[in-house]
Amino acid sequence: MSKSSTMFVVMGLVVLIVASTLVPSSVEAASNSCSIFQLVPCLSASKSLSVPPSRQCCTNVAAMGRGPAGANCLCSLLNNPLARSQGVQPRIAITIPRRCRLPVPKGQRCNGQY
Repeated sequence: MSKSSTMFVVMGLVVLIVASTLVPSSVEAASNSCSIFQLVPCLSASKSLSVPPSRQCCTNVAAMGRGPAGANCLCSLLNNPLARSQGVQPRIAITIPRRCRLPVPKGQRCNGQY
């Protein structure tokens, strides 16, 4: 592996570690499965409505919890700088629970935006 490739991998790991500490502790307390890494299988579906979420994506989103706690977890992750840096479109990603046929709290909004 070249020196620049190694540096890129190391920097990527640092970004992931830092990003994992940015999830608010109140959300973590609400759901033990509230981790940005849970959304990795959802990456393609979070960028385009024409890409269906994978089975693993739906399983991971369901594991975040039902009701407001799960919705708040998902909202916090969608606004995570790491998610944004990977091209996640929050207005599309927030539709994943519905596209997975998971219950969504009526009137639930992320930060009043989407």
